[in-house]
Amino acid sequence: MKGKLFYDHLIIIEEIEAAAGTDKKMLDLADQILQHEILDVIFSYLPREHHDEFLKMFHAAPYDRKLLEYLKAHTAINIELAILDRANKTKRKILAEVKKYDRKT
Repeated sequence: MKGKLFYDHLIIIEEIEAAAGTDKKMLDLADQILQHEILDVIFSYLPREHHDEFLKMFHAAPYDRKLLEYLKAHTAINIELAILDRANKTKRKILAEVKKYDRKT
């Protein structure tokens, strides 16, 4: 998958990597889907007045774990659990699609 992101330690992607094998397009697509879903969770719970600041921080250093601390300080929920929950649901969907694709080929 692509470069490190601040939430990578919350997501175990080896299952997707194993299922996709060497199919780089499939791995890239899975990575994009996961990132989109996680950002959706973040922006759903992060108050709108903090969106621009978070985006600037994210674009400057997407790997910086201080981003998670920022989210914890500015959201009213346990953001780590919310990210983990969405990531796990998304992984299950991706794995189901990969399995369907494998049966077709």
